[in-house]
This record gives sequence, C-alpha cells and structure tokens, in this order.
Amino acid sequence: MDVFKVGPYKQRMIENFPLDCEIKALSVKTENEIYACTADGLKRLKDGVWQNYCDERIFTTVFCAPDGRVLASCEKGLYEIKDKGAEHIFDFFSNVTDLQFDEKLYVLTETHLFCEVEGEEKFFNLGGLEQEGRFLAVGSGRVCVADNRCLQRMEGKRRTWRCIFPDHSPMPRITIQCVAFDKNGYLLVGAKEGLFIYDYKSGWYSNELISALPEESVLSICVCDDGSFLLGTQAGAILIRNGMKKYLPATRYAFDTDVTGVAFYGDKLYTVSKGGVKKIYEQEMTLEEKAKHFFEVTEKYFPRKQGYITWISKFDGTDCSHITDNDGLWTQCYVAALAMCYSITKDEEILKAARRSMNAMLFLTRAPEIKGFTARAVRFPDEANWGKGINKQGIIGQEWHRSSDGTYEWLGETSSDEMTGHYFGFCLYYDLCATEEEKAEIREAVCAITDHILENNGYLIDCDGKPTSWACWNETALNTDSMWTWEKGVNSLEMLNFLKVSYHMSGDEKYLKKYNELISEHHFLVNAAFHKRADGHTCHIDDNLAMLNAMSILRLEEDPAIRQYLLMGLASHFDYEKIEDNTYYAFIYKAFTEAPCDIDSCVKHLKDYPYDVQNCKMINSKRKDYEMTDESVYWIGEPQLKKPFGWDERPYTKLGINPFGIDGGSSDRSDSGLSYIFIYWLGRFLGLIE
Repeated sequence: MDVFKVGPYKQRMIENFPLDCEIKALSVKTENEIYACTADGLKRLKDGVWQNYCDERIFTTVFCAPDGRVLASCEKGLYEIKDKGAEHIFDFFSNVTDLQFDEKLYVLTETHLFCEVEGEEKFFNLGGLEQEGRFLAVGSGRVCVADNRCLQRMEGKRRTWRCIFPDHSPMPRITIQCVAFDKNGYLLVGAKEGLFIYDYKSGWYSNELISALPEESVLSICVCDDGSFLLGTQAGAILIRNGMKKYLPATRYAFDTDVTGVAFYGDKLYTVSKGGVKKIYEQEMTLEEKAKHFFEVTEKYFPRKQGYITWISKFDGTDCSHITDNDGLWTQCYVAALAMCYSITKDEEILKAARRSMNAMLFLTRAPEIKGFTARAVRFPDEANWGKGINKQGIIGQEWHRSSDGTYEWLGETSSDEMTGHYFGFCLYYDLCATEEEKAEIREAVCAITDHILENNGYLIDCDGKPTSWACWNETALNTDSMWTWEKGVNSLEMLNFLKVSYHMSGDEKYLKKYNELISEHHFLVNAAFHKRADGHTCHIDDNLAMLNAMSILRLEEDPAIRQYLLMGLASHFDYEKIEDNTYYAFIYKAFTEAPCDIDSCVKHLKDYPYDVQNCKMINSKRKDYEMTDESVYWIGEPQLKKPFGWDERPYTKLGINPFGIDGGSSDRSDSGLSYIFIYWLGRFLGLIE
C-alpha cells in the first residue's frame, strides 16, 4: 500500500481585533497599523491595540495611500491624518463618498469626481456626474463611478461621462453596492444579486456562466496583489483564488455575517463586520507540527482531575474540563491517539500523558465498587455539582452514587459507548505503550468487564441490579427482540470485539470459545456484516462506535474467513457514509480493505481543520451554494445539508458529530484537540500518510 507523503503547507490562521462600535470604513497602512472610521470617531489599531484617534470629527471614509499618507473625509472636507491630528486639505462642492488611487489620488463626491494635481489648485475637477456618485473604481487607466442602478464611465478625448443603464444595454437589472477593477481591467460589480464581471464592453458574467462567482449579496470588494478577489458578503467573506470560491463564514473568519468591509496587506486579509476586525493569514507548518500544537493546548487547558479529557468554557484558568456522560469514551480515544503517536515518535512526553489518562480510565473501572462494572464518569468534592443528582435513577446524567469512603462520586447507567472506548483505548495502549506491570493491570480490568457481561447474560448490571439502558449484547435480545433491531449489527460487532480483545490480552480459551459460539450459533458475524442501517445520516454516535470496533477487531483477527464478513460490514458502512467526507472513516476503510480511497481529500481536510479549539458559532444559513435534503425527517430528524461544508466552515469538527448542520456551535465552548490528534495519528499509525 502506497504512503501519501505530506510536506509543509500553509495553515490558515486568525487574529481577532474586537471593536464595540459600528465600523463605516477601514484601510490598512501596514500589517500592524490599521485605520477605521467608526460612529465613535476615527480609530487606529496599532500593534494589536485600538486607540482613539482624531475623534473630534466623524469621518466616513479613510484611505491609506501608497505614498504613505493617511487620508480621511468628513462631509465635504478632505484631511490628512497625522500623529498630531487631522490636517485639513480641501473642501469640495458636496460630500466625499469614496477615495481611490491609480498613480494619483481620486476623490469622488456625490456630484463630481476630482483628481489630485500639483500646485496651488490641489485638485482638478474631472466633471459633474450624470448620476449620484456613490462608488468609485480606478485602475488600468480606467475610471468608473456607480450608484445603485447604473455605471458611469469616463471616456473620450474630452473625458466625458458615458452612462450605462440596464434599460439601454446588456447590463442586468441589479442593485449595485460596490465596484472595483481587477488586474485585467475588467470591472467587478458587487450587487445584492451577487458578483458580476463586466468586460468593459458589452459582456456581463454572473454565477449562471461562471460558477466561481457567488450569488450572495456582495457588500465590499478588494483585489489582492496576486489577482485574487476578497469579497464581503451577507454570508461572511468569500475568497476567489486559483479559480475557486472559498467561503470564510462567521464567526470564525468574521465577527458577523454581514462583512461590510474587506482589505489586504501583502498576503494578509482583513474582514470588517459588527464586532470588529479579523486578520486572516497563513503560516507554513507540517501536519505533525499541527498535531503537536493540539497536544500542547489540550495538555495545558483540558485535563481535569486524574486526566479526563472533555471540554471547557474558558481559557483563563478558572474553568476546568466539564464532566460529561461520555468521559470514558472520549478520554479513551485520547489515550488511543497518544498510544498511536508514541508508537511512531517514542516521545516520552506523549507517553507520560497517555499513562496518566490511561490510569484515569482504570479508576473508572474500579469506581463503582462492582467487579467488572465501569462508571461513565467520576467527580470529586472540590468539583462542580458535587452531591447533585445522587441516586436519581432513570435519567442519564443524574444517576450519581457516593463511594463507600465518601471521597468521590461515580455516574452509573453506563452505555455501550463507554465499553467501546475502553476496549479500544486499553487495547492500543496495551499493545503500543504498556510495561509488563501495566499490561497485567489492564488485562485484569478488561477481563473483569468481559466476565461481568458474560456472567450477566450479555448485560451490564448497575448497582440497582438492573441492566443499563443501552449496554445489551444478549444474543436472544439482539436476534429476536425488535426493540434492538437498530443496534443488532453494531452491538454484535462490539461483543465480538470485546471477546477478541480479552482473548488477545489473556489467552484464556473461554473468550475464544464464546467468540466462536456467537459466530456459529447466533450469527453475530453475519449481523456485523450489515451493522450499518439506513438512518438518513442521523445517528452519528453509532457510526463512531462501529468504526472503533471495526478497527480494533480487524487489528487482531487473522482468519480470512472471519475477516471477510467484518470487511463486508466495513465496506458497506463506508459506502453509506462516504458522503460525510470523514477522514477518520476513510483511513480505516482504506487501511483494512486496501480499496481506492481519496487520500488527497483526506489530507486536505487535515490541512483545513481549524487551528484553534474554540467551538465558534458558525453561521452559513445566508449562503446560497448549498442543497438541503429531508431524508433525515423520515428518521425524526431535521432537514439537513445534502453535502457537508468544508471542515473549517462547519461547526467544530469532532469524532461522532453531525457534519450536516448549517449553523451551530458556541463561542462559549472550547473542545480539546482530541479529534485532530486522533485522526492524524490514526493515518500515520495505519501507514497511509507520512
């Protein structure tokens, strides 16, 4: 199997400059010096800090000229902004509406266009406009003025205005909101109806002819040095580069959806919206360096007592990771990711973190003080919600129990999610990291869980003597009770894996005997061959569980006759889910089936994966480039996307989460780097990327 070699790439990064007032115009002088016209006066962003600057006037336009001057307008007046304040330059006939530069400064007013000249006159009047002057474009020796409904071109020997109306030309009936010339002399026209290209003769081109042109309402345009277009739209920012359209949605790439201003400086991009300015830039790195970043951030902020890895609300040190119903599953995935990493890097820091969280998992297996029964989570007296939800049975998240010595509380009603996590994480740590002493401890814990399930006829029995709601591996129930039809395949796969892992660690023939019995007498292997049921792409947690179990058992099972059925299940599952563009699923599918798989796209997803861990509130519902499907409604879900957005355009990408959402996420929440670490090191461990 060929290995996909990945070199350094450019990671998209974001820097936030919040500002709690309306920004009317923005111009960038240098990477570290930005000027903004606001309702509270002119402000300067210097070295990352906003300063009040010349706030005695309310400027409506600002322009950083190539000659180093900073110019701004207030009503009819033009001013140069200097360290000591605003120096008046000139007063025009009517209010200034735009400033542009093409070898010389052009000043557009509501009624006239002027260009700067040397001498006492200062500005030359290029003539009164036929229509109101609202937007100005200059470039390639061309000058064009627009209002909402028409264009005015300055043409001819005597430089007179020629108006272009939709009534008397091929110009479409659109509402113009901004204009700019590209590097080829074509006019980019931003309108409520989308982006249009005017060839400056008679041709008009829109999304109907060129798919890279957006249909969203375009509020602002800038043409970058490399010829790419950065657009501010009502659906966030859009970058058109290398012939492709890339959405940069709120709130990751802009503070709000209506991006009223865009700018660039060198290779840095800037978006302006309600809430402030964001700088978007690229930093060269490798995928492994990115994984190291996520490990460092996770280790710094996310571990709570003993090493459980979940999510946090704040980065100021006042908020530890939240306790969740699935601490066992997610922390074991972290253990597994670090084990795979350590097997390749032999990094002692990675091993130390893996060992800490693995020991936290062992504590979960002992916490209930019921042999073989594992807690969902634990909490301690100095942690949030201590003493709440004690013994309130029947509600997940409320079934907390105090330990016999009173030093901790544990959460019952344990599900198959936790069991999958334990067998997966313990097995990888056992094989790749464990000392002989640790192997003995892990083996004892794993076999105790398996024995508990076998002794209780395929169930987990809680402290009240009742089976937990979702942990069922009873052969009669799975094969004959319609209540378990949905889980029949995936739970059969789980039980086979549990037995295989137990036999792998212990060599005890009783596990192998039960394994073969479930295959030959209770057709668990056939069940596993069609473990994925059509669900309208709504039940993502079961997809995650199936993939973890499939990888785990396929690592251990060598019998080709048994693997045949396991691979049938994996191939069928991936075929149904490949629309999700999930790199994690694709890596497992490719590694074990050796079937063709788009590794190129998988690597792109890892590159696109957001660099920060804040679960940004993503707003895509104002976009016009997506299709919806109501297939999920049949399965009691909401209508959702037919095809997911890119990994940096959707709400936080996480293992086992729905990728078909349009809007979602919360900026008040941050998730650990687990998902990227897991997916990246999975690809390395399986020998798919290098």
